[in-house]
Amino acid sequence: MSVARHKVALVTGAGRGIGKATAVALAKAGLYVYLASRTESEILASEEQIVQSGGSAKAVPCDVADPEAVSALFSKIQQERGGADVLINNAAVLHEAPFVDQTLQDWDRLMAVNVRGAFVCAQNALRSMAQKKAGVIVNVASIAGIQGTEKFPGFSAYTVSKYAVVGLTEAMAAEARPLGVRVVCIAPGAVDTAMLKKAAPSLRTETTPDHIADIIRYLVLAEPGVPLSGTVLEIHSNV
Repeated sequence: MSVARHKVALVTGAGRGIGKATAVALAKAGLYVYLASRTESEILASEEQIVQSGGSAKAVPCDVADPEAVSALFSKIQQERGGADVLINNAAVLHEAPFVDQTLQDWDRLMAVNVRGAFVCAQNALRSMAQKKAGVIVNVASIAGIQGTEKFPGFSAYTVSKYAVVGLTEAMAAEARPLGVRVVCIAPGAVDTAMLKKAAPSLRTETTPDHIADIIRYLVLAEPGVPLSGTVLEIHSNV
C-alpha cells in the first residue's frame, strides 16, 4: 500500500462503467488518479466521489481520438506528477449496425477511439515509463475480441476493434518487457454497464464494473516478479 501511494494512474473512459469503478478502486488503494473522458461532467462527478472518500484525483477532459489532446494530457501529468506509472486504456465507443449497412464514418470514428486512441495512449505511456524502467499498462478489450467466443450480429466494428486491442497488448508486451513495463489485457464478457444496457437491453449479467475493477487493481498492484506481461485475461461472465 505504501508503494501505491507514490504512484500515479491515468484512467481513460473514467466517467462511467468499468473506467469509473477502476478509478475509484485505484484511488482507494492509494494512487493519485487522473480521470480522462470526453464528457467533463461525468469525470467531475467521479473526481468528487473519489475526493469525498479520501482519495486523490483530477478530472481532465480528453478525446483519445485526438492525438494532440492525448499528448497534451501526458505532458500535463509529466509536469504535475512526474509522469504516469499506470495506464488503464479503457476508453471505447460502441456502434451497432448490420455489416452491410455500416458506414465508413461510423467505422472510422469507432476505430479512432477504440484502436488508434488505445495505441496513442499506450505509446505516450510507454515512452514515459521506459525512462523509469517501470510501469503498468492495462488494455481493456472484450470477450468479443477473443477467438472462438460467440459473436453477435450488428457489432462487427466493435468486435474488430477489440481483436486489435488484444493484438496491441501482445505486440507491446514483447517490446515493453525489457524496459521493465508490464502490459496486460483484460477481456470482459457481459458487464452490467450503461453500454451493455443500450447494446443488449435483454441481456442480464451478474458481473458488475466493481468486479472488473478488482481484477484490474490486482493486475496493477501485483509484484513486479509476477509473470503477467503479455497476458490476455478472459472474463467469462455468468449471463
